[in-house]
Amino acid sequence: MAVQEPVAGARVLLGGKHRATVRYVGPIEGQQGTWVGIEYDEAGKGKHDGSHGGRRYFCAHDPTAGSFVRLPKFLEAADFGRSLVAAALERYGLSSALERAAGGGGGGQPASGVDPAQQQEEQQQMYVSTASNRRVTVELLAPEASARRLSGAGAALAALVQHRISSLGSGSELRAMLPGLTELDLSDNLFSSWTFVAELATALPSLAALNLSGNRLALPSPTLAPAAPPPAAPASLAGLQTLVLNGCGVAWPQAVAVAQLLPTLRELHLCANGLASLHLPAAVGRSGCDVASAAEAAAGISLLLLGAPAAAAPGSGSSSSSRSSQGAAALLAAAFGRLEVLDLENNALSSWADVALLSTLPCLRSLLLSGNRLEEVRYEGGFTALRALLLGGNRLGSWEAASQLDRFPALEEARLSDNPLTAAAPSTVRYQCIARISRLSTLNASAVSAAERWDAEVNYLRQVSDELAGAADVAGGSIGGVEAARAAVLAAHPRFPALVQKYGELAPAAPRAAAGSALASSMAQLTICHGTKRVEKKLPVTLTIGKLKLMLERLLRVKAAQQALLLVPPEGSASQPEDVSDEEGRELRYFDVADSWRLEVRVADPAARAAALAAAKAAATAAHAARMEQHEKAIQQFRAVEQRLMA
Repeated sequence: MAVQEPVAGARVLLGGKHRATVRYVGPIEGQQGTWVGIEYDEAGKGKHDGSHGGRRYFCAHDPTAGSFVRLPKFLEAADFGRSLVAAALERYGLSSALERAAGGGGGGQPASGVDPAQQQEEQQQMYVSTASNRRVTVELLAPEASARRLSGAGAALAALVQHRISSLGSGSELRAMLPGLTELDLSDNLFSSWTFVAELATALPSLAALNLSGNRLALPSPTLAPAAPPPAAPASLAGLQTLVLNGCGVAWPQAVAVAQLLPTLRELHLCANGLASLHLPAAVGRSGCDVASAAEAAAGISLLLLGAPAAAAPGSGSSSSSRSSQGAAALLAAAFGRLEVLDLENNALSSWADVALLSTLPCLRSLLLSGNRLEEVRYEGGFTALRALLLGGNRLGSWEAASQLDRFPALEEARLSDNPLTAAAPSTVRYQCIARISRLSTLNASAVSAAERWDAEVNYLRQVSDELAGAADVAGGSIGGVEAARAAVLAAHPRFPALVQKYGELAPAAPRAAAGSALASSMAQLTICHGTKRVEKKLPVTLTIGKLKLMLERLLRVKAAQQALLLVPPEGSASQPEDVSDEEGRELRYFDVADSWRLEVRVADPAARAAALAAAKAAATAAHAARMEQHEKAIQQFRAVEQRLMA
């Protein structure tokens, strides 16, 4: 068997476990013999960035990913991989399909080369990569079942992860083995060229979803002139709708070039590619060895933006930048004309200006940006079809981000977890987000019910009402200062007018102290009654019922789970008694609790609770009826006096 010689760009497996790319083959100054320069996929496996003795031989994606190996030693350790056909035969035992394609028998039996031990191994669990670059366990089918499933005419899925695949093999054989395949996972293999993808799509015309995560591909380069149409897509790629390129070292211009070749692309996943910008450079021809330059230079990108001048005149930087952004947005809208899902999670995006370039994508419904470095959200138009925007794990530190999300015209789902703004107030963050974003139906992967929205919006409305009521204290009492303070509160809560129109104005949760003490205005004097025991307690109106139960457990020696709580307003109040035993997430101020209210604590008994609530409401109703009767008598007396005076 002839020994395969390395060539620049080839993918290899070294030592049976480390994937790498050949970047250089030749002599090294000051050394004898032929050397092979390799770039490991994993940072830290090498010793340098592709330079030696002050001379650069190639650019590695990381300063510790490059290495030089003598040719004989490299050939001993290198595995150049195998064909997809060979991997599928071993993995699924599909020789019967090939025999039928060749006119032979086979009887639907698995390949004779698959021994019982291998068949048993096929039934064990393995890991496969998801679209978000996570690994989950799956139970594999036995070779016979796999063969029957994959050789049928219907839709099917195949996963050949980490199978050392570097070439396609015979396209006709592959088509005979997997005639109805629609989804294929080829993560973490050894092919290196986009030509492999085109040949694969030709051999499998039904293919609609392809996962190429972990493969360092030499992708096509975009070359567009202002008057030139996008490049025509090969017929073989016309049916591909989902493409996953997680952890492939893809530069953004390369992703745009790939999209131009896939006219029916609906989903594109680009997680963990180190993307720091979504701008498209007017020309790329840099030297040096930073990561972005290396990725772009390796692809040989040459891009001319629509409407962008070749060279900016002195003093025209601002207008040139504006035209370039408009041209980039136009190019992206054309390239991603049918894209519905764009996954950019776990990259290095830090500027919302990059995200704004995607606002013109006409069909974009889901934009996944979790795990980046964004510090703000700024809506400036567009995103007319966007339904889901995931921003978890960024650096959003202001509630202005939620207010900006409310401006997106069709947004229904958002993720804001693991941001500084959510970490600052974990107990109230959910209701704040729901109340601030009017059309939200799903938050952090949890559905928002109608009841939860009502609770959140009323709670939020009360909070803003309290802030407006405290504006005089903040401003020191001056008329101009009060107006300015109120204007600042309204600016920070743009949904307040709409919520007032929806629910009406709410009075502040508790009366403010005469001295203007913020602490006094947030406290309420309650009488806690349990049996014959009566305790006076001053409690914060922001205390939740759940925390109140824990306090009562220490105070009254009644387990929190056994407590039945009844809030009773003072006589003469328009409020009604409330059974709050099951309202653990709500604060006291939600029930308009103020000084002189009574809290009755009983050991939980459904019948007793219902009877106590009915008795309290009956007493409140009777008291109200008595007051109304007295009021009616007073009116009658007044009318009698009025008649005598008129006579």
